[in-house]
Amino acid sequence: MNADASLTGKSNVRRVLLVFLLLQLLIWTIIPYLFSISLPLDVVSDGISWGHEWQWGYFKHPPMQAWLNESFFVMLGDLGPFLLSQLTVVSTYLMIFALGRKMMPDRQALIGTLLLGSVYYFSIPTPEFNNNVAQLPLWALAEYSYYQALNTSKLRWWALLGVATGLGGLTKYAMIVLIFAIIAHALSSHRTRKVFGEIGPYLAIIVSIVIVSPHIVWLVKNNFPTFTYAAHRAGQDRGIIDRLFDPFRFIISQLVTNLLCLIVAATIGLLRPVALSSWRDDNFRFLIFLGLGPCIITAALSLISGFGLRDMWGMPMWDLTGLLVVYAMKSRWPMVSMRALYGWIAALFLILPFSYVLATSWGPEWEGVPTRTEWPDREMAQTFSTEWKAHVHAPLKIVAGNGWLAGLIAMRMTPRPSVFINASFRKSPWITKAQLKHQGALVVWQIRKSKSPPSELDLKGLHVMGQKTFAWPREPSTPPLKVGWGILLPGS
Repeated sequence: MNADASLTGKSNVRRVLLVFLLLQLLIWTIIPYLFSISLPLDVVSDGISWGHEWQWGYFKHPPMQAWLNESFFVMLGDLGPFLLSQLTVVSTYLMIFALGRKMMPDRQALIGTLLLGSVYYFSIPTPEFNNNVAQLPLWALAEYSYYQALNTSKLRWWALLGVATGLGGLTKYAMIVLIFAIIAHALSSHRTRKVFGEIGPYLAIIVSIVIVSPHIVWLVKNNFPTFTYAAHRAGQDRGIIDRLFDPFRFIISQLVTNLLCLIVAATIGLLRPVALSSWRDDNFRFLIFLGLGPCIITAALSLISGFGLRDMWGMPMWDLTGLLVVYAMKSRWPMVSMRALYGWIAALFLILPFSYVLATSWGPEWEGVPTRTEWPDREMAQTFSTEWKAHVHAPLKIVAGNGWLAGLIAMRMTPRPSVFINASFRKSPWITKAQLKHQGALVVWQIRKSKSPPSELDLKGLHVMGQKTFAWPREPSTPPLKVGWGILLPGS
């Protein structure tokens, strides 16, 4: 029996899907874990350091990804954040497959799901669990719930849509773009416009607001720090040419991330110059609005407002790419070569992890430029813990420094101290002036030119102790890492 003939029943489709999910989970969890000495940047600075404090918000983002990073790190150590990332990807695949089965036969739903494995955002970026990765299953859940709500009119699906968008709002504000796409789709036809006369959409809104309301309260109490950060990061002070060009550059970058998927679709016999599905087809219109709409809306908002865009913000926008390509090419379904598709997926499960290792470990080692996952975190934590105990007869409760270096050191200490990010009470509201005075702090900074602490860390009463030198674990011949340090004595 050949590969194409093997997909004749639901059980075989599910078996192939299960193998695909297991490969994604195992390969993309184990390989990054084995080749990492320290954890990725966002996992440390924006994840574990924040999540340790269990706030309803942080100066950059809402709290969900930080809570999840902290929880999995506490439970499973370094393996936890890597496993967490792949659980989000696998759950996204499952949701997309479930949605695809509502629109097309199981075989085609499987093809649409497998094609996602060739979309860049579902491979190399996923080991670093951050807000972009955390959005993936929530966008998929929102899309599935909305589809079910439209086609069944059952309130439980509208409520689940509210849960998905509410949790999405606690993950990243980009969820609003998907909500705009959903609204645009609902307004696009006479049949879908009828939902605004029903209770369902308003139930979804209420549920979503209830879920996100603690974060809204936090925003008000803390003077909306995430908005200030987002405006600064996006670069609203850019020139007119940049403001006009950036939305188009964003769209082009998103097309590039999907290019391999289109190549795979073409080589398996799916993508051909044939008549597309009709715009009057409800499923096709759904996939167009929710599959392409978020990217277009994001670019349009940037063009209107001048708000800058980052390529990785597009990560959750392309979970419907495979289903859209498959559904658009309905006339090509009988001609698709499953053998060729299996070959592509197998090759990608070899090539892409190898590329990841090359980019994060072997390549930088050859160039003598250590990456974030190759820092001597344990040695630093042990050294500074010993120094603190030698000079201060009190537990170390606070490490002050930038989110990466201080977070990396604090993460490896037992018990774990709080991170005082850039010695800023605005960025670290869990630290108070009274607490800092009472408990003191270890202050650390990376020495590049000057040995003196940067201005934000030059705290009143700080005793500068000098510098420590640490060899890079995989690049011993590279100039070592130099860390300046000082002590803010308790009670000073």
